[in-house]
Amino acid sequence: MTDFTIIKKLFHITKQNGFSHDEIQTVKNIFGELPQVFIDYYLELGKDERLNHTQDRLIKPEQFQHFKHSDYLIFYCENQRVCVWGIHKNDISRTNPPVYMSYDEKEWKKEFETLTDFFLAMAYLQTVFALEYGCESFYSIEQTGLEFIREHFKYKGVSFRHWIGIEFYGNYDDSVIVVMNKDDSILMYASSDEQHFHEMDRVLSKLGVVF
Repeated sequence: MTDFTIIKKLFHITKQNGFSHDEIQTVKNIFGELPQVFIDYYLELGKDERLNHTQDRLIKPEQFQHFKHSDYLIFYCENQRVCVWGIHKNDISRTNPPVYMSYDEKEWKKEFETLTDFFLAMAYLQTVFALEYGCESFYSIEQTGLEFIREHFKYKGVSFRHWIGIEFYGNYDDSVIVVMNKDDSILMYASSDEQHFHEMDRVLSKLGVVF
């Protein structure tokens, strides 16, 4: 099984909450085969609503018929379907394939080198909408604020390069700082630990203005 420990710690997930093998078989019936990481995620975490449906959403097995594409297995969708993420048909037999993003489902750009990186990055993004302790507003920050975050907080190791340019930081496993850096820099942050949240909030809330 794929190790999703980081995600489970972040969301305090202590037991399996996924789709059944029969439900996943309905997806296999459409695409023939599926990456092992894809199967593992759907089996272990696929039904966790906070993780997969608070903002952007994991495609449920019964919904794949509405996301058919000749070249890509589309499995994740922005909340208003502004963009989608998928796995190329030539990579479908790989255990941990790259993930591509598209706004129009015609032009595709590689967003992540591996599916595990995608699931981790999306989990980080969902935290600011799903976790118990989160900033009440988005903050607009200047370059100096962005540099402060990069200097004082650890980079989480994954980012959305093409979609809004999102980066993730944080000094604790239960806390995430989200910076959207496409045009203006937008700051959000959240934690599943109250003390760690207030520790961030005392510093980060002073870096910018409410967006």
